[in-house]
Amino acid sequence: MSLLEPLLELQAQDLAADAARQRSAELPERASLPVLAARLAENEGRLGAARGELALRQAEEERLGTEVSRVVAEIEASDVDYYSGKRKGRDAAAAHEEAQERLRATKGELEEQEMGLLEEVEALSGRIEEIEAETASNRVETERVEAAIRKVEAEVEAELEGLAAVRAGLVARLPPPILTAYERVRAQPRKGGRGAAPLADGRCGACRIQLPKLEYARMLGEPEDAVIQCPQCRRVLVR
Repeated sequence: MSLLEPLLELQAQDLAADAARQRSAELPERASLPVLAARLAENEGRLGAARGELALRQAEEERLGTEVSRVVAEIEASDVDYYSGKRKGRDAAAAHEEAQERLRATKGELEEQEMGLLEEVEALSGRIEEIEAETASNRVETERVEAAIRKVEAEVEAELEGLAAVRAGLVARLPPPILTAYERVRAQPRKGGRGAAPLADGRCGACRIQLPKLEYARMLGEPEDAVIQCPQCRRVLVR
């Protein structure tokens, strides 16, 4: 077995680790989290606005209720005052009735306004319940997505730990200059995380370039721990 054969095994471990990290990073659930967060923020904004509007309507309804009670009390007090005294003349009776009629009209208008506000309060309460239900559903879905992400992250972490343990054993068997060259190439863009390739029949196993015979012969004659790289893709070649 070639001294550098563990390098290809190391690359297989590194590629498996890359795939595991990518699987975690590209989980569809991750893309849905910002959407859920935006929807939750929107619902909370709508909920706050609806609650604020409800509070205003309730305060106005309460004010109108107090005003109705005041007018009713005024009507009753006026009747008590009118009928408890001495007998009044026709003009006084007409004036009293006219004043009472105005108060009753005011009471009717106030009650009509109050009824309209009660309907608005009921509608707002219904809207708030709907938004609260949507918000609760949104939170449940967010928790489900976050749990799914945590599950995959835990699986990937366990997988990476296992791969790291195997990698450590392979690294210990490889010369440092080889590792340095491998890591440098592997980190380059467009290399697909591959820093090494087998050399067989005069070809690079990565870019498939056919090496000149003299170059190939020179490579075969190098010491086992020599850093040999493809002249085209620069990957470390394992003979």
